[in-house]
Amino acid sequence: MWIKNTSGKPDAMLTFASIAFAVVTFNVLLATISTLSFQEWDISFYAMEASTLTAYLGATFGAYVSRRWTSAKYLNEEEGNGEDNE
Repeated sequence: MWIKNTSGKPDAMLTFASIAFAVVTFNVLLATISTLSFQEWDISFYAMEASTLTAYLGATFGAYVSRRWTSAKYLNEEEGNGEDNE
């Protein structure tokens, strides 16, 4: 269900960041179309505010990057402690 990261493990934050990117990209594409008309139906699409898109992407990508950084930091510390004990 989760997208796998570069180490091959399922990653929830990478999945959330990818979904956020897809939502923002889809919103931008629909906003460029503006209106779809089919027979008597008219569907209008409006762009989200730039601040909302920035907050949406910034929060998810920031959480992903900080989680990766934290994982790498503590994984390296654990490996370093294991080598010192030998």
